[in-house]
Amino acid sequence: MDFNNSEITQVFDQYQTQTQHVLLTIRQWIFEVAANTEQIGQVEECLKWGEPSYVTHTPKSGTTLRLSQLKANPYEFGLFVHCQTSIIEEFRLVYPDLRYDKNRGVLFDSREPIQTQVIKQFIYLAMSYHSRKNATD
Repeated sequence: MDFNNSEITQVFDQYQTQTQHVLLTIRQWIFEVAANTEQIGQVEECLKWGEPSYVTHTPKSGTTLRLSQLKANPYEFGLFVHCQTSIIEEFRLVYPDLRYDKNRGVLFDSREPIQTQVIKQFIYLAMSYHSRKNATD
């Protein structure tokens, strides 16, 4: 999938090769999950805090999802959401053995097998956060 923003391309180009490959795969999954889930709708790719970020545009069904290689170890990466959402708390109940960055993100290592279903579930939870929250209010 092509990039519409050269600054986003540059960020991905700076990632460690193995981590870059995994994050590009996850990027593709974000657009696939959105396309296959009616309540999510259109996703916009942008940079927030210098990181590739994905925001639901029409409708505003979700919270921002950011992808980032960790500074401390270039083989590690995280999927991050706004810290005031309940997504990490929800996810931790189902996946207590994963590594978390407080209430902001879930962490992975690109040298380990990619956890496809876990990551796609996280994408869905982030991209549908507001629509799910509004449905229960």
